[in-house]
Amino acid sequence: MKYYSEVTKKLYDTERQLVTAEADVIKQQAEAEEKKKARATRAKEVEDALKAVTEAQRHYTELKNKFIEDYGSFHVSLSEKTPVTKAGDINSLIDLLFNL
Repeated sequence: MKYYSEVTKKLYDTERQLVTAEADVIKQQAEAEEKKKARATRAKEVEDALKAVTEAQRHYTELKNKFIEDYGSFHVSLSEKTPVTKAGDINSLIDLLFNL
């Protein structure tokens, strides 16, 4: 007698093989769903961080423009201690310099 699994859509020789195979598939599906939720959570964290950076940049620009309006210029000094470690940081630094 063969046993058919609705979960795996396959035939098995014994009921034990069927139960084991279904348990494996269900476990894999649960793990995949957990990974999907973790990815969504981390993506939300990244989006929130980007939103915070954008808001901070807007606030900085407003303060800088008001300062320039009141005093005529604004000076920024960069040194070797300025942390630039990744390409994204370099782009941010370039954006900062061009937005002065």
